[in-house]
Amino acid sequence: MKNLEKLGKESNREYALRVIRENIVNLELAPGSMISEQDIANELNLSRTPVHEAMQELSSTKIIEILPQRGSRISLIDMSLVDEAVFVRATIESAITEMACKQATEKDIQDLEENVTLQKFYYEKNNLDKIMELDNAFHEMMYKITNKMQCHYMVKLMSIHNDRIRELHLHSFNPERIINEHSQILEDFKKKDSAAAKADIDKHLTRHYTQEDEIKKKYPSYFA
Repeated sequence: MKNLEKLGKESNREYALRVIRENIVNLELAPGSMISEQDIANELNLSRTPVHEAMQELSSTKIIEILPQRGSRISLIDMSLVDEAVFVRATIESAITEMACKQATEKDIQDLEENVTLQKFYYEKNNLDKIMELDNAFHEMMYKITNKMQCHYMVKLMSIHNDRIRELHLHSFNPERIINEHSQILEDFKKKDSAAAKADIDKHLTRHYTQEDEIKKKYPSYFA
C-alpha cells in the first residue's frame, strides 16, 4: 500500500479514508485482495478506531466487503455499480457544469486554462499520475465555482467504482482524448456557452463505455 502524507487539518478518520481510497483507486489495493484494519492502522501509525470508521464508510459504498472473522476484501469491479456511479456523477455534474459556465469569473477560467495547460505538459512527460490528479482537480473546480462542495463529497465517495475504470483506461489507452475533451469544455466556458458545456461534459463522463470490452480482456481478474 502506498502511504500519503497527512494533511494539516485532517482528522485521523479523514486521513485513513483518503489513504485507503487512493490506494483502491490506483489499484495498489487490487480488486479481490484482502486487507486488515490492524495492518493499515500500523502502517499509518494510527489507532484502529479511525481505520475502522473509514472502512465502514467505504463498505457503505460496496467498494469494501467486510467479512466477519476474516478481515475485509476489496470488491471486484462490478459494472452495475460503475453504471450507477456514472449515472449519479453525470446527472449532478452535468447540471453543475452548466451552472459553472454561467457563473465562472475570468479568474475561474484562468484557473481552468492553467489546469489544462498542465495536463498537456504532463502528457508530454508521460506522467499519468499527475494527469489523473489534474483531471480530478479540473472537475472539482466546477463544484467550487458553484459552491456545491457537499455535492462533490457525495459524488466522490460513490465515484470510487468508476474511478478504478478511469485508472485502467488511463494506463491502457492514450490519454490525449481526455485532455482534448477538457480543452473543449474550457472553450465552452470562454464562450459562455453553457448548453455546449453541458453536452460536452455529458459525453466526457460516459466515455469509458466505448472501450469496456478491451479493458475486461486486459484485466479479467479485476471484474466480477
